[in-house]
Amino acid sequence: MLGIAKFAMRSPMAASINAAAYAVFALFFAPFMVVSGAIIGLAALRFGAVEGMRISAVAILVAGVAYLVLLQQPGAALLLGVIWIPVLVAGCALRASESQGLALMVCAMFAALYAVLARMLLPDMTAHWTTWLQGLGEMIRDQGGTFYDVEEIAAIAGAMHEAMIVAVCLYWMTTILLARWWQAGLYNPGGFGGEFRGLCLPRVVSPIAALIAFFALVQLAAGGIYGLLSDLLIVLVVLLAFQGLALIHHRLHKVVMANWWLVGFYVLLTLMLLWVGLIGAFMILAFIGILDMVADIRRLRGGN
Repeated sequence: MLGIAKFAMRSPMAASINAAAYAVFALFFAPFMVVSGAIIGLAALRFGAVEGMRISAVAILVAGVAYLVLLQQPGAALLLGVIWIPVLVAGCALRASESQGLALMVCAMFAALYAVLARMLLPDMTAHWTTWLQGLGEMIRDQGGTFYDVEEIAAIAGAMHEAMIVAVCLYWMTTILLARWWQAGLYNPGGFGGEFRGLCLPRVVSPIAALIAFFALVQLAAGGIYGLLSDLLIVLVVLLAFQGLALIHHRLHKVVMANWWLVGFYVLLTLMLLWVGLIGAFMILAFIGILDMVADIRRLRGGN
């Protein structure tokens, strides 16, 4: 993976071409979109905001030509701007502050903005995703494949909006962290681990989290958490989960055979995903993150 970053960082033009190339490869293998976004994030970290915007613009233009040929949709490349802008802004924030917590908060803000816009543009989320899944099913069946039945489509459609919020959070947050890891690997070997173990969300997150939690409890008492408040709660849980993960890395780093303990932790985390699901695992990590914010277990708040 570090070889990809080294190849892309030969020059700003190389960064643009590589970001565009992996965005095109993502049409055939979706995880390549993380690579393309991380190149944009690394460009912002390495070259700054102005050059990062230039690199992004050239990459969108190059990818746009390929998308036009492959998809016959001239506007498809504009979606790359929507996907890359949060990474670019988070990269600039990280470059200026050297705070991974601030960069992740920026990503969370964009995820919250996505949730707000989605609620405004698509008032009936379940109906939208039901129609989309039905259209996908018809296309698959026309090609001789099988798809979910009506009841299964209804169940999936009801969870799609929440799944998309988790997906955009994870995409932007993991992408900027990958870009930072690349930067450390190329220019500051060993620097990423210490910075991640010291990851601390800005103080402003605490009152926002308390406010969201209060209204969530009010809604829960009235019959259930729903709507935009539910969306914001999901964003908050994913954000706090990264602080919880950083705390675990910090504590395990201090024990004997730390690498083996980390392997054991990630095995346990994988089992947690099987037992309680993705959201359940995030909630456990978020609870650890909340404890760290309240108790300042790592004694980091003096400088944050």
